Amino acid sequence: MAQPKEPACEALVVERLRVQLGGFAIDGLSFRVEPGSVTVLLGHNGAGKTTTLHLVMGMIRKDSGTARIGALDHVCDEREFKQRIGYVPEESHFYARMTAGEYLSFVAQFYPRWSSARCADLAGVLHLPLGKRLGELSKGMRTKAALIAALAHDPDVLLLDEPTSGLDPRSRAELLACLRAAAHGGRRAVLFSTHNLHEADEIADRLILLENGRVLADRGLAELRASAPGAWSLERFYLERVR
Repeated sequence: MAQPKEPACEALVVERLRVQLGGFAIDGLSFRVEPGSVTVLLGHNGAGKTTTLHLVMGMIRKDSGTARIGALDHVCDEREFKQRIGYVPEESHFYARMTAGEYLSFVAQFYPRWSSARCADLAGVLHLPLGKRLGELSKGMRTKAALIAALAHDPDVLLLDEPTSGLDPRSRAELLACLRAAAHGGRRAVLFSTHNLHEADEIADRLILLENGRVLADRGLAELRASAPGAWSLERFYLERVR
């Protein structure tokens, strides 16, 4: 008897998001993050990357526009929307006295689709010591705990805000490999914010270049490399567009 197919993951669609925050504005931001790919939100510090992710997550109240996963709106359908999304902030706040395993068991209560088997598998792949207190873990290990919490409930979309900041080379390599697998093997739409050009060039399928709250470019990396075989570089592309 044939096994039923798992439902396909859906894209994250952002349309005309606007917000004014003092002297800074996100000005009519629109883009798509497709399933099965890693989209990098690239820009210097202060370009609006974190603000964009906070708007999508409903952590900042928008002035107008929307973000959707399928028919689910990030504000009108907030509960269902957040069940379909995994979020890893740049700075995660944990209960320091909890062990990593206790933390993951606590988070599991909020997600009906949580898979204990997937959680255990990810902990093994990322070498997370489940019996160690979170307050005793390095930043890299705490980021791994946050990534496992974001993935173990099988989200359609994964959002990550500068997740490799401050990580050692081994932790960084393990995290990037896990993100590639989540996108390419797991069919998820991954949106990864960074200001690191080398990292963007290494992991991106698609690039969204952001400056002062506006999209300067939204292109596939393979397309960009093919436009100037042997001569194209992300550094040149970036510096020609960003002031």
